[in-house]
Amino acid sequence: MEFTRELREVYPTEIIEVRGNADALAITLVKETNSKSFIAKLKSRFKNLSHPRVLFIRCEDAGAVEKIVLV
Repeated sequence: MEFTRELREVYPTEIIEVRGNADALAITLVKETNSKSFIAKLKSRFKNLSHPRVLFIRCEDAGAVEKIVLV
């Protein structure tokens, strides 16, 4: 899971946990992280991927989950 490792290395202070498989990843963010700005950073950094990535993103203190697809 090279993509998982890269996410953890690039965003070590924002991500608590990354779980999943080749089909989708679930990312839990530190509660102080603004999920909207984090998603914008992800979309900016990871564009033109060879394979689309489905991500489910949530903050540790929020129950809402946001689904995004990086392409």
